[in-house]
Amino acid sequence: MTSLRDARPGDALEVTAFLRRLGLVMPGGDEAAIAHWQALWVANPALEVHGEKAALGWILEDADQIVGFFGNIPQVSYFDGRPVKISSARAWAVDKAYRSETPRLCEAFFDQSGADVVLISSASAPARRRCLEFGGARMPQADYDKIIYWVLDANRFIQAGLRKKGQSALSAWIGGMLGGVALNARMRLGGRRPFAPLQDISVLSIDAIDDSFDDLWSRKLMECPGRLLACRNAETLRWYFGLSQNADKSRVLCCRQDGKLQGYAVVVREDSFAIGLKRIKIADVFVAGDDSKVIDALLTAAYEYGLAEHCHVLEVIGLPDNLRRQTRSHKPFERPMPTFPFFFKALSPELTGPLAQDDSWYVTAFDGDTALL
Repeated sequence: MTSLRDARPGDALEVTAFLRRLGLVMPGGDEAAIAHWQALWVANPALEVHGEKAALGWILEDADQIVGFFGNIPQVSYFDGRPVKISSARAWAVDKAYRSETPRLCEAFFDQSGADVVLISSASAPARRRCLEFGGARMPQADYDKIIYWVLDANRFIQAGLRKKGQSALSAWIGGMLGGVALNARMRLGGRRPFAPLQDISVLSIDAIDDSFDDLWSRKLMECPGRLLACRNAETLRWYFGLSQNADKSRVLCCRQDGKLQGYAVVVREDSFAIGLKRIKIADVFVAGDDSKVIDALLTAAYEYGLAEHCHVLEVIGLPDNLRRQTRSHKPFERPMPTFPFFFKALSPELTGPLAQDDSWYVTAFDGDTALL
């Protein structure tokens, strides 16, 4: 008979082995696995708001063997200046023989008592159905499921696309060479790339995020009443972007004017080795006053950084409507995701009404676990 219990930091190795067995990408080696779960569940700065009894996840067991897991990342957002306790889904998996028990894990997550809002930011089609079944709703930004992107290397980009469609390496190479010529011409003639002056831009590693980010966070928080804004102080940014296994490749592109940080964009790597695609993503954009010139400079810096790193494509997921419109002014391509990925449930009654409105959100890949995949 199966039993359901709360996850504990000491479950790190068993949970990692279980998730790896079911095909999820997890840190390699015991030391890395323990460090990863310690970062999520012990060193997490959001625990100062959530408290000692924060939910870390739930484990389904049969005869003391893990057969299901629903991970939980405690996070903090702010609404009208007040902290909001967020619980974000992370690493959800159930053994095939126990799929009938999945509702027990879902109920534990969607009806937890210690959070104000629960998020699933990378929902698959089956997860989408479960979200709706347990009272969740789509995040009300209509085009969040559309990926904006610029091609950095047309030949390699097309090659990767052909490999994804099952073409042989030789066929993909030939197709990439031929198709790349046409795509390059189309991009040049259409001006399909961001372009702006870069004299105010600098590039930082994640561990170099400093107190100037706290100042920007304080200013930005005052700008956004009536909007759910994920905490972006320096400590939280270092913690979150340091969680990724590719953290050493992540960079913060900063725009400073007169010595003051006016905005930043975080770029992360998410390569697809199976098809040979080198991909860079803009995981977060945060700009004082949503200044269009600063946004343009950061997008241009991301594009140039991707070129310098020999990446094939630069992608953007999310962004509030005004930032998304500014991004689209640089003529990117767009493509739809297979399914809408971002669902939520407001557990705090006073947030139910506001979060049903699209202008109450400021969502990027920084929200939930999107940038950690």
